[in-house]
Amino acid sequence: MACSPKSPEEKVAQTRSLYKARLNGFIVREEPVGGVEEFVETEISAEEPADEVIEEVTEEEIREELEPVPVVQKVLLDILIQHDSPEKLPGLTVDISMVDAQGNDKGHWRVWFDTANIVKATPTQFTHVLEDIGYVEGDGFFVEVRQPIPASEYGDYKEFSS
Repeated sequence: MACSPKSPEEKVAQTRSLYKARLNGFIVREEPVGGVEEFVETEISAEEPADEVIEEVTEEEIREELEPVPVVQKVLLDILIQHDSPEKLPGLTVDISMVDAQGNDKGHWRVWFDTANIVKATPTQFTHVLEDIGYVEGDGFFVEVRQPIPASEYGDYKEFSS
């Protein structure tokens, strides 16, 4: 006779073990801080002499005068979640990791997704945005439904509190 889970947490852990998540891809976008820049229009007064010589400005002088526009990075992660469970969880916490080109850890996030409406055995697409995380070319991302979850960490996973 198989042992069935007894506590609500054990039931969630057993159902959670039948869920999978995988990264389908990601896009990095850089957007100016504060949105679209404002342009200032300069009017030339009719009182200024028309034959005034315009001073030539070199490309280097222009670069020195222009200040770099601060940008914020947004990484859009395309994540596929599916399950093979006869029972559905209302939501699932997915662990996301970021590594550099050498495989060194750069960051970890736990993200809860509403999975109440996903159909058994059908991958369902979710998008999650990570903002201003210091992405550089060569960095990579990994997603997983972590198994098993130690009881001491149940509080970090929303599905265990429902």
